Amino acid sequence: MTADDEVLCYNKGCGKGFNPQENAEDECVFHCGAPVFHDAYKSWSCCEKKTTDFTEFLNIKGCCKGKHNNVKPEEPAKEDKEITPPPEAPKPPERVERPSEEEPLIPLPSSVSASLRKLLDKLAVSDKIDEVVTKESICQRKGCGKAKVDVSDEEDYEGTCEHHPGCPIFHEGMKYWSCCNKKTTDFNDFLKQKGCTKGTHLWGDSSQKKAVQCRYDWHQTGDTVNFTVYAKKVKPELCTVNCNAVKLQMETHFGDDQVFTFDKVLAGIIEPEKSKITYSATKVEVKMRKAEFFAWPSTFVL
Repeated sequence: MTADDEVLCYNKGCGKGFNPQENAEDECVFHCGAPVFHDAYKSWSCCEKKTTDFTEFLNIKGCCKGKHNNVKPEEPAKEDKEITPPPEAPKPPERVERPSEEEPLIPLPSSVSASLRKLLDKLAVSDKIDEVVTKESICQRKGCGKAKVDVSDEEDYEGTCEHHPGCPIFHEGMKYWSCCNKKTTDFNDFLKQKGCTKGTHLWGDSSQKKAVQCRYDWHQTGDTVNFTVYAKKVKPELCTVNCNAVKLQMETHFGDDQVFTFDKVLAGIIEPEKSKITYSATKVEVKMRKAEFFAWPSTFVL
């Protein structure tokens, strides 16, 4: 019989080829037990030989004798696993319909930082000290500088105010007014130069505010948009911040009667009832809650 006519023995530990027609009762030496792997040791349940090396374990000679077996053992049936469908992709949130810009504006709740409160207390004390002579009671014409309390109503007429209608010039160490050209190198002498033109005094008016432009900036997170106006010595009691879902109006009073106004349509939608303002010593921060968690475009306003 040739090697091609032999069949493989499937007894554990044998694995030899044999002739089915010449299969004696004690020709196969095999392990009739099961392999055991415990605490790094490898052995057969039918004999007591143990080893830590897997190759040595495979070479352990069988402890039982019998006929060769050419029947391949059945493989354990595989459990049918239920095929779980992939989870559905989350649906993107629906966009909120953009409200009208004409909806009523509501004031936002505000808070004042400790730094600004401290500054306002100092300014209040300073105002009491200087209440006799304030900026509004000083003649605003250049070179005059007289206080209103020092000029009676009879003296406040045409020709009593001596001032410089031109502008100050500082060039190559020389200081002078463009209207009279009296040059000096000493700054104090320059300030004491008598006005070259006469007229009526120009008193300041505290009711007239100076409209100015302030630097402002903004940034956003996933659920908020933060708008910041940079202004020193803010006066919270005079400021107003109103908005609706798509519009922001601000009037910021600060410094020496300066006013910054902002009235724009927002690029996104906010929830005014969940928004707020914080007044600080150097800025006004408006924290607005987004109505939808979408990133606003690179522009804050439309």
